[in-house]
Amino acid sequence: MSEEKKAYDLKRLAEIAKEQGLEVLEDGAESLYVAVKIWLKESAVLSATPVDDLVMPFLDQLDPIVLKAVDKINPADNEVQ
Repeated sequence: MSEEKKAYDLKRLAEIAKEQGLEVLEDGAESLYVAVKIWLKESAVLSATPVDDLVMPFLDQLDPIVLKAVDKINPADNEVQ
């Protein structure tokens, strides 16, 4: 019996990435998240839009949510040996 497909399934994303030659997706995803946060914060300072100045102080509050999702990419990496 085949597994039911789910929208935005991180396990499927990991499979696709592995097929494309990216073996360490979890590490890459975490690094990309950090890079995007730095980029957003730098851009907010340069932007004339006041809305991003209001949002940026709260950006770090996404860390627990995003990093928890990143940890789900390869749960075997998170097991204590």
